[in-house]
Amino acid sequence: MKQRILAIMTFMVSLPFRLFCPFRYYWGRIWNNGRAAAQIRCLAPSVQFDGSVTVIGTRNVRIGESARIGDLAEFTTNDEGVIRIGREVRVNRGATICAYMEVSIDDFTMIGEFVSIRDANHGIARGEQVRCQPHEARPIRIGSDVWIGRGACILPGVTIGNGSIIGANSVVTKDVPPNCIAVGIPARIIRER
Repeated sequence: MKQRILAIMTFMVSLPFRLFCPFRYYWGRIWNNGRAAAQIRCLAPSVQFDGSVTVIGTRNVRIGESARIGDLAEFTTNDEGVIRIGREVRVNRGATICAYMEVSIDDFTMIGEFVSIRDANHGIARGEQVRCQPHEARPIRIGSDVWIGRGACILPGVTIGNGSIIGANSVVTKDVPPNCIAVGIPARIIRER
């Protein structure tokens, strides 16, 4: 008898959760898209957000049609910096994109989890603390149909050509030509795609 009562009570308590679960995904998507739209100046209506996104600085971020942005992604623009993301680009969870000048990502590119793309570094002149020196920025350009693996770091002034692949945890310090696979620290081309 006690087990039957416990089963009935469990069912009654779980009923609202069971009824709400099918809608939770859609309500979450609406909530995340609304929060992002309030933070990002130029956002195509078909962009999807998988979770909360942080936008810091001047909010000069442009995201193209049907892009998908992962949970905990961070976009930072400072000074005249702009971040341009093309259509059907996938920026996965925890990725950080920072622009003091310009970061441009073309259509159909995939950015892995926890990738860092920054177009600026602190100055490193002697006689003054590094943290007090102005940033030195150079634009980053990432072509279309590029795949950047999890945890990779793209440094200032780098251009990655169309169709290239950057291996997980690689540090890209120099340009990568189109349709090449680059891996390592610093990233080196190992073969053509």
